[in-house]
Amino acid sequence: MQIFVTVSEDYDQSRLDVFLKDNAGDDLSRSTVQKWIDSGFVTNKTKEQLATKNGYKVTLGEEYVVNVIARPPSRLEPIPMDIPVLYDEDEFMVIHKKAGIACHSGPGDDQPSLVNGLLHQFKNLSGTGGERRPGIVHRLDKPTEGVLIIAKTDRAHAALSKMFQDRLVDKTYYAWVLQAPVESEGTVNLPIGRHPVERVKMCVREDGRMAVTHYKTEKIVQTQTGRKYSLMKLGLETGRTHQIRVHMSKIGCPVVGDTLYSRSAKDYTQYGLLLFAKRLEFPHPFIADKRILVELDFPERFKTFERKCPSY
Repeated sequence: MQIFVTVSEDYDQSRLDVFLKDNAGDDLSRSTVQKWIDSGFVTNKTKEQLATKNGYKVTLGEEYVVNVIARPPSRLEPIPMDIPVLYDEDEFMVIHKKAGIACHSGPGDDQPSLVNGLLHQFKNLSGTGGERRPGIVHRLDKPTEGVLIIAKTDRAHAALSKMFQDRLVDKTYYAWVLQAPVESEGTVNLPIGRHPVERVKMCVREDGRMAVTHYKTEKIVQTQTGRKYSLMKLGLETGRTHQIRVHMSKIGCPVVGDTLYSRSAKDYTQYGLLLFAKRLEFPHPFIADKRILVELDFPERFKTFERKCPSY
């Protein structure tokens, strides 16, 4: 199987191993990418030669091909799980990921993940993401609910991954947040990186990666006690870990129920994190001029919060 990636402006002059780690698959480890390079699996298509140095500085527009050897069958356990399918084709599908379930297992989390459910419900899933992540093209945070694309074949996985890299996938989120931004509509353009102390968190930092979030205030509710809540429509130009949660917290409007970035999350435990990936629109990976649009209704917990929040 081959993976094709092109160097974007974000990665101009980055190390080859760093560029491939972030762009050649979902949640790849740097050691895996370095093994690919050391084993001669990576070709600089632009220069028509093998890429053999992990620290080589890639250049804007360069194209790379990774020839990945097929992995052995997954040892993950299939587990019955409710995974509604919203759109289905032979090579990919769009599903409704429920809140409270991780897309795949990670360090320190031994709970069943979406992958366990996918393995139980579907026979064919792509293997590009590795043994722990069959079918996973992109992710939603564990507490985030919404639409998610799943690849059934390696060909679809490569094509869909490139669409995300090229920012051709239009993602629309909604969130209830505390307070209201000063401007009812605007853009947060602040780089995001790993928190220097609390490693489970991300934060705005100068040496982080570019992150751009567009927002529009759809509704503001003033409560009886003087509190204020806002329903926000959010669009992402980039897909950094916890991007919406970090950006909203940074402008003083943390997402309701956010246990990482809001001090008052304990007051809203009955609702969970009120962040919802409502809509996805993207070009069909193999059929020219065809676009796919999938949208979900608001979950009941969003509606319940809207009914009850005026009394807070």
